[in-house]
Amino acid sequence: MHVPQVATFFQQNETVLVFAHGVILFALGFAAWLQRRRATRFTLTSSLIWLASYAFFEALVIWGFVFIPIQSTYLAPGVIHALVVLRAVLQSVAVVFLLQFGLRLVPWTRERLRAFSIASVVAWAAIIISATVAAGNRGWNVLEWEDTTAALSRYVFLIPGALLSAYGMWRQRDELTRSGMVGIRPYAALAAAALLVYAVVGGVIVEPAPWAPGGLANESGWFATTGLPLAVLRGLVALALLLAVIKLLDIFEVEAKQQIETLDRARLVAEERARFGRDLHDGTIQSIYASGLHLEAVALNTDDADTREEMRRVVGSLNATIDGLRGYIRGLQAPDGGPAGIASDLDRIVHDFVDDSHVEVTFRVTGQESCGPLPEDAGQHLAHILRESLANAARHAGPCTVSVRLTFRPDEINLVVADTGHGIRDEIAGEVAPGHGNGLRNMYERARWLGGRIVIESGPSGGTRVVLAVPLDDVESTEMPATRQGIATEVMS
Repeated sequence: MHVPQVATFFQQNETVLVFAHGVILFALGFAAWLQRRRATRFTLTSSLIWLASYAFFEALVIWGFVFIPIQSTYLAPGVIHALVVLRAVLQSVAVVFLLQFGLRLVPWTRERLRAFSIASVVAWAAIIISATVAAGNRGWNVLEWEDTTAALSRYVFLIPGALLSAYGMWRQRDELTRSGMVGIRPYAALAAAALLVYAVVGGVIVEPAPWAPGGLANESGWFATTGLPLAVLRGLVALALLLAVIKLLDIFEVEAKQQIETLDRARLVAEERARFGRDLHDGTIQSIYASGLHLEAVALNTDDADTREEMRRVVGSLNATIDGLRGYIRGLQAPDGGPAGIASDLDRIVHDFVDDSHVEVTFRVTGQESCGPLPEDAGQHLAHILRESLANAARHAGPCTVSVRLTFRPDEINLVVADTGHGIRDEIAGEVAPGHGNGLRNMYERARWLGGRIVIESGPSGGTRVVLAVPLDDVESTEMPATRQGIATEVMS
């Protein structure tokens, strides 16, 4: 059979091409890994650690195809066999990571995501065991066992993982548009296209396992037919994905700029609140107080008892108004008080709700000592979200009990409000959209101001669960200290 000149070139430079493929994947993983600790509100950027893990492991596997043959001239056969087994295990684990990345880009409930994750681990173990049993029964050598494990892993994990990741990337375009990142949106589409192609060249076309289909669906058959190695195709797809992910990482910079802009607005709002409080205290309250004194003086000088009593009632009403204004001024000036202050405020809200509604509520707080830097006005937003969640439970859940769990972590705050009531309508479940009503829209907006996200979902045993996740930046930064403060505030509650 005549081998085209281009195929000969690829054969002669196979080692270089395979190594370059590994370098591209390593660069992809390294780029995403560097950003793993930065605070973000996007599902995409918070899930990139799984894509980075896949890229790292896959790069090690690909480099193994370069270095293990070289080492075979120096090391004992048993050691080489052990390295081949390790390479196969790493490759199967890598595609599991890719599936986990795709799963996290799709809005599953936490229970369903957990079930899929457990099922993937079970399926991975089943592949390793079944390939080992088949190798023993059919007398396969270690390379045939590796090809079987790799092909099964690609069919079971890589194809659905790449397809889910492509779908999730495509969905992220809408979230980027809503956040004003229109310029980054095309790169999410590019990443989705690259992952779709990768589902074919990385999942449909597999290693030449003893049982795998031949022809174009087999790595050897593909090269014999096209003269183009799979390493080249997969490397080009990985390069396109690398370029797309590098541009998608600009999300962190845009978020940081938005945070700084919001902090500037928050500073102006704080100054305006202070000025407003001073004006209320020095102007409005003093005027009301003077009016009250004048009414008291008139009441003392009148002979009509009914008029005097009515004036005193008016003076009492004015005094109550003054007390209300002073409380409002204190509210304008009061800080969140840190994790302990937030926990105390939320505990008070729960107790007030129990007193008013007679609904049984449990409240639990953990992790106050390990909490990272809090976003500006975090306490106010958490308090409003908790009030709305409890009010919704009282209005819509029917007879039930409610549990409130507040968890502080170095990199995140979680607020979970779960009831045992009637449950939630399917069209509301998932990530709250702005059009679902004033209460839910306000919850969504407050979560966005905090740089987090809120999800309303059905509970594991019925009822409704509201889950708020607010990322915190637990990395010390001297370059951009403002980003440690989080997303800021609204003008008036």
